[in-house]
Amino acid sequence: MKKFFSKAICFTIMLMLLSSTVGCGSGTSNEGDNGAKVNDSTEQDVSKKNKGPQVELKVAVFDRGTKGYVADNNFQTKWIQEKFGDPNNIKVTFVPIPRAQEVDKLKVLMASNQAPDICFTYTDSVVVDFAKNGGLTDLTELIDKNAPNLKKFLGEDLLSYGRWDNIQYAVPAKRVMVAAESTFIRKDWLDKVGLPVPKTTDEFYNAMKAFKEKDPGKLGGKVIPYTFAVDPNNLMWGVSPLLDSFKEKISEEDTYSLPNWLVPGFKEGMRFLNKMYNEGLLDPKFATDDGKHNDDNISKGLAGAFIHTFDLTYRAGSFSDKIKTVAPEGQYIPIDPFVNKEGKHLKFKFNPNGLFIIVPKTSQRAAEAIKYLEWMADPEVLFYLQNGEKGVHYLDEKNGIPVNIIPNDKLADDNKANFIDLSIIVNGKEFGSEDKNVEAASYGFPGYEELYKQAYSAAMNDASFMPHLDRAIESKAKYSKVLGEKEVETFIKTITCKPAEFDKTYDTLIQEYLKAGGQQVIDETRAAYKAMKK
Repeated sequence: MKKFFSKAICFTIMLMLLSSTVGCGSGTSNEGDNGAKVNDSTEQDVSKKNKGPQVELKVAVFDRGTKGYVADNNFQTKWIQEKFGDPNNIKVTFVPIPRAQEVDKLKVLMASNQAPDICFTYTDSVVVDFAKNGGLTDLTELIDKNAPNLKKFLGEDLLSYGRWDNIQYAVPAKRVMVAAESTFIRKDWLDKVGLPVPKTTDEFYNAMKAFKEKDPGKLGGKVIPYTFAVDPNNLMWGVSPLLDSFKEKISEEDTYSLPNWLVPGFKEGMRFLNKMYNEGLLDPKFATDDGKHNDDNISKGLAGAFIHTFDLTYRAGSFSDKIKTVAPEGQYIPIDPFVNKEGKHLKFKFNPNGLFIIVPKTSQRAAEAIKYLEWMADPEVLFYLQNGEKGVHYLDEKNGIPVNIIPNDKLADDNKANFIDLSIIVNGKEFGSEDKNVEAASYGFPGYEELYKQAYSAAMNDASFMPHLDRAIESKAKYSKVLGEKEVETFIKTITCKPAEFDKTYDTLIQEYLKAGGQQVIDETRAAYKAMKK
């Protein structure tokens, strides 16, 4: 009897332990917050019947101040709660962050240990600083074990952009449109001077000379054949495809390590700009322009050619619309004339990453955070978050792409949407292939759809990503201000000096650049490249 009673007690305790195991926990994983395993559908059914306390996952969201749209309480956030939160026993709380104060607000939240479980920023240096100071969760194992669809969607190359010192500190969002710059020219002016569309650098130069000498726009000497501005934060914007065509082939190590100024051939590209300036083919005010004067040159029909963001020319109310108010026959078309010795039209494209998604070290919901991103990688989930509901947010579909999209100001407040900020694993609308993505994007440029596609194609032709290291270059941050100022000075002075003074001016300024910290940046970058390759 005693023996039987003892066995009964053991059996009862066992039942209590089993019941406790099923009833407790977050329901997000079989192994608590460290989440070595994500629930399958069967486990989720069990969790619905035996739910413990609901856990909270806090997710940052940009607040853009859209009238009538509440960033943390709208049809999308409610849908996320219904489709992701409720089945996984998670309360998803969205934390609005003003878009214009993104970095400053994030730094304050991180410093006070009040940051949401899922944060993000576009600024990689901010992520590096957080990582160096021990403020970020290592996501490597969580992603490897729990996020196969996310890994497939992003790909190893893209994921590497969120990895420093071989640790996955961030999940980089996929940038859908990586095209950067295209070159544009006045097609009506070409026709008037009797020249074909330029296909080489020499033909481009000849067209600029003809625009200057023949004044096809009848502007009475106000013509500016080629216009660009000086942007200290992106100095080569507006000239880089031209300058890249002069560069000579170098080793991969030098590609990572050398600044443009020291790449063989780059000096000759600057000499070419110097020649154009001294022949009156460039805007004489470029050195003091913050960009507004340059845009006015284009909009007012004074410019013959320019290099700009590939799609800007065809946006509603932009250059192609504005020029028709002063020159009804005016037409800017995309061209790709700058070609190097190997017949390549070299140019850069934007890195494949958009947002950097991070989980603060203080978060207790790293497993739930990765599960949220994994759920979002489902094509159906992504489609809804980025497009909404047919008949409510768009009326028709063309090749699986929503068309006749209803703008926010035509929607009731409870249907207003933000289709770019809640699908955080992707920047831009994703439809599964480059062709469909470009087709979908072109619908946003009514009347210019084909020109948009041509501009995209030109921007992507022979384009390559900028070199990416898996570690921070401390000297680059240390000397960034002084080197940035020296680069602006070098750029302006080598373009505007007399041709006979070009070599001396260029060489002197480059030596000053190296002494101001440039050589240390080169040396540290070269060492980092070698370490990365090991």
